Amino acid sequence: MTRELVHHVQDRGVNRVIMDDGANALDLPLLEALKARISSLRADGARPLLLASAHPNLFCPGWDMKALTDAPRERVGEVLSSFNALILELFSYPGPTAAAITGHAVAGGCLLAMACDLRVMATGRPRLGFAELNLGVPVPAASLRMLRSRLGISALDETVLGGEGCSAERALQLAMVHQVVSTEKVVIAADRELRNLGSKPPKAYAATKEFLFKDAWQMMAGANPAEDEIFLDCWFDAAARDRIQDVARSLGQ
Repeated sequence: MTRELVHHVQDRGVNRVIMDDGANALDLPLLEALKARISSLRADGARPLLLASAHPNLFCPGWDMKALTDAPRERVGEVLSSFNALILELFSYPGPTAAAITGHAVAGGCLLAMACDLRVMATGRPRLGFAELNLGVPVPAASLRMLRSRLGISALDETVLGGEGCSAERALQLAMVHQVVSTEKVVIAADRELRNLGSKPPKAYAATKEFLFKDAWQMMAGANPAEDEIFLDCWFDAAARDRIQDVARSLGQ
């Protein structure tokens, strides 16, 4: 029997999309499962969507380093393409979206959370941030266009160019998250805020999102393929390869 990587639960009008693939490291199967689920919910009326994780300590650590450490350029390119498509699918979802960040959300995992309209994060140990530069690769160009629509310049400078994760409290100061609560209250708080957004007239909500972000969506959809090639050039730089392998070993992946 094929294991379900993404669970979908409807709860009083909210679609809960729960990642349940171990540590939720993003490989092609998980990327495709998430995109397929979000696309299906969009087609089914785009009711409020809550993105969460079944893992007790991880929301999403980013790409699956074990699967990609020795992968050829073509395979990494497939993951990048699939990841770009997922971020756009979630960012452009017509209805309200929220991320319940109960654990670490790093690199691609942080971008996944940032693609949601609302973000609620747990206090304590969880870290949120972009580690790409520490590996020797840029944040994918399509995702940077999304981030420019979400964050101010100072936050982009600190988090993207600084390449360091931050606590929930610092993330709140940078407007990366909207609310910080204890771990056991994250899903409850995100659900409450999402229902508030869901009470708005859906047609007007969708139109407002389009007015706000359509330019970014169009730029993401029509991205220059050369930008992905630059990302791949960086990924396959010898120094970056060493760092990626070191990270994979340190994670036990």
